[in-house]
Amino acid sequence: MSDDYMKQQGEALAQHLRLTDGKSGYVEVTAEGFVVHIRKKWAGKQFAEWDGLPVEWHENVGTNKAANR
Repeated sequence: MSDDYMKQQGEALAQHLRLTDGKSGYVEVTAEGFVVHIRKKWAGKQFAEWDGLPVEWHENVGTNKAANR
C-alpha cells in the first residue's frame, strides 16, 4: 500500500474517532498498521483493525503526547 493511501486511512480513522481537536489524541500510521494515542479511557468498544490493518490502542497518555508535541 502506498504512503498516501495509509495517510488518508489514518486521517479517516482520526475523523471516525473524533480526534481532530489537537488535544484529545491522534492516530499514528506505521508500516504494520495504526497506533491510536488518546488522553482518556476510550468509552466505546475498541476495534482491533481498520481497513484490514491492526489498530494498537494507547489510552491515558499524557497531554503533550496526546497533542503530538
